[in-house]
Amino acid sequence: MRVCEYFAGKHIFITGGSGFVGKVLIEKLLRSCPEIEKIYMLIRLKKGKDIQERLEAIIKLPLFEKLREINPDALSKIHPISGDVMELNLGMTEEDRRLVSENCHIFYHSAASVRFDDSLKYAIIMNVRGTRETAALALECKKLEAFVHISTTYCNIDREIIEEKIYPARADWRDAIRLAEETDDMNLQALTHHYIAPHPNTYTFAKSLAEHTVEDMMLGKAPTIIFRPSVVISSIREPVVGWNDNFNGPVGLLAAGGKGLLRTVYGLQESVQDYISCDIIASLLILATKETLATKHLNEVVVYNGSKYKYLPTTTGEIVQMGADLIWDTPYEQILWYPWFKMTRCWYDYYIKVLVYHMLPAVFLDLALRVAGMKPIVFKIQRKIYIANVVLFYFISHTWHFVNDRSMSLRDTIEDERDIDEFKFWPFLHMTRREVYEYYRDGMCGTARYLFKEKLDFDKNRKNTWR
Repeated sequence: MRVCEYFAGKHIFITGGSGFVGKVLIEKLLRSCPEIEKIYMLIRLKKGKDIQERLEAIIKLPLFEKLREINPDALSKIHPISGDVMELNLGMTEEDRRLVSENCHIFYHSAASVRFDDSLKYAIIMNVRGTRETAALALECKKLEAFVHISTTYCNIDREIIEEKIYPARADWRDAIRLAEETDDMNLQALTHHYIAPHPNTYTFAKSLAEHTVEDMMLGKAPTIIFRPSVVISSIREPVVGWNDNFNGPVGLLAAGGKGLLRTVYGLQESVQDYISCDIIASLLILATKETLATKHLNEVVVYNGSKYKYLPTTTGEIVQMGADLIWDTPYEQILWYPWFKMTRCWYDYYIKVLVYHMLPAVFLDLALRVAGMKPIVFKIQRKIYIANVVLFYFISHTWHFVNDRSMSLRDTIEDERDIDEFKFWPFLHMTRREVYEYYRDGMCGTARYLFKEKLDFDKNRKNTWR
């Protein structure tokens, strides 16, 4: 059977469909599995826009351009449902819950806050209670065939080697939800450091508890997957090369450096980082779901690590060096200062350089903006960069090994040769150093095109950089 045949006629419910991974997954499902009947997409009201307006804005993105060309009718299969993962019962109406419970076969729970500096209350309500509410809705479904929870490889980083299995809980998820609901913010803030230890932040702690929420609620009741991506970045192949919609991971680092905003980075050059492209993650998710639909295991929550693991490990220092080369290979159109940045592991060295190279120039630039009658924003941006670097230091100064044997074995589950090109992911884990450089180059071009809305006139930009 072809992969798409397993999805034929299926109704799919997805939370977090407006997020990075969610959007890529929806696009890939509609393009590669065109016989899907419907996708119910949970969307919350935001910035005065209703759910239909938000959906229309999403499907107009360059990400969906290829789908609009080859199968524009597929986009009509997306059915927006008003709701919010932060709310009890997902903030859905009884009518919408009935619609989902009577029709849906597959659940993808992708919604989550990925901020490392969230308060404990927010992280638990969003990432733990939201998972409970999503799982509860899934269990109401009469036709449920698969529940897929999208987690993260970083929810067990108190270990150096993370296998494709669920590790013992550091706390009880039921108690954590009760604590978040009943304890005031001040007391929770005082408890946070002790309560989440040994986790470095509320994000990894809450995502770890969410896995246990899924296991306790779904085991033995429905075929269930926990899928753990590592740091997800720009597309490597499809539907457009270099597509991205955020500054997470090395993309933000290279973008800030290329703009001349970032002059110093706090971290260890020799730490190995695990980054993986969003289109590989989408293919792995669909293949993992297909395997679950085929086997219908109830006695195990199957865990997949969506990671590079031992395939061409890349150090933080190598990424920084690539960034220095890419400054001239793919220069940005508008830059604040001559682009140049280096990494240091010494806190005092980093802090002094932040004051001299980041904050002091920002004060003068903001003063110039005020004189020109413009809004001062540079100091605010530099403050965000500083906070982000401090928060990320733990991650860019450690090396973890995310075992991905089960994920890699998904290539052997492809039954029809016609699906090999549609879902192949393994060639992109065996790239040469030159191919890795070209991938990051495409990512920089994507950042310029999709995030900064710049024209890719590199000759002109290079002259501007020299000037």
